Amino acid sequence: MNVLVTGASGLLGRSVLARLRSDKQFHVTGTAYSRAGNGLLPMDLTDENAVRQTLHTLKPTAVIHCAAERWPDRCAAAPETSWQLNVDATGSLTKLCEEAGAQLAYISTDYVFDGSAPPYRTDATPNPLNFYGRSKLAGEHVVLNGGNHWVLRLPLLFGPVQYPGESGVTALLETLRDATPQALDHWATRFPTCVEEVAEVIAQCLARAIDGENFSGIYHWSGDTACTRYQLALKLAAIAGLDANHLSPDPAPKFDQPRPRDCQLDKTRLTGLGIQGRESLEQQLGRAIAPFL
Repeated sequence: MNVLVTGASGLLGRSVLARLRSDKQFHVTGTAYSRAGNGLLPMDLTDENAVRQTLHTLKPTAVIHCAAERWPDRCAAAPETSWQLNVDATGSLTKLCEEAGAQLAYISTDYVFDGSAPPYRTDATPNPLNFYGRSKLAGEHVVLNGGNHWVLRLPLLFGPVQYPGESGVTALLETLRDATPQALDHWATRFPTCVEEVAEVIAQCLARAIDGENFSGIYHWSGDTACTRYQLALKLAAIAGLDANHLSPDPAPKFDQPRPRDCQLDKTRLTGLGIQGRESLEQQLGRAIAPFL
């Protein structure tokens, strides 16, 4: 199977690319924009002609669309450019995939929900609270209305990072190392999810597609461990052997953008197919932070 991965220089895209390249079932090309190079094909997703030419040349069977503006505060600060990437470019890519006969897998977010009634099934009614969630939901709509494509919603991601601040999870290492007293969010429940596990899930989905199984519509994947940002910092402190006495829980944090309280995703549509995670959160966190200890 020929596979194209957009956003292959990013946190999730790198792991998806590495996992698929390790499997002889797949012939994989990764694309990037600002961080092209190192074997990645440069591609501007907002340039429809360039994307069309890339699809014509590579003739992918599947396109894994990881490229996005994924930071809520950045989306709110630059709404036009964020919408252009998360929605307009996604719509254009969907149309071009239809023309090329490729199936698109669109990476979305748990932030399409308002967090008031977890766990959320794939058919639950979305109600995003912030611009980021609204842009990703709009991206879902153009993908699902554009043909036989599928959406994979994911929560807070972490994994092998190029620097700790690349993920909101590993960024807590710097918080732990800074002895300044700090109160951390102890209100919103998150489900940290390792990008290596997500990459494995995507690989299993594609392998099933090779065997003739039809993937379409919406799917959820998530880690199983619930924790607030404060609780996550304590886990990291225990793994890294760092002191956390300067941290305190904040039960009423103030956010720059509205945040949902608990968007736990019901992933039974995938686990029902026999797709399962294999490691504990602590194992995954330990591997992610090891290069920085």
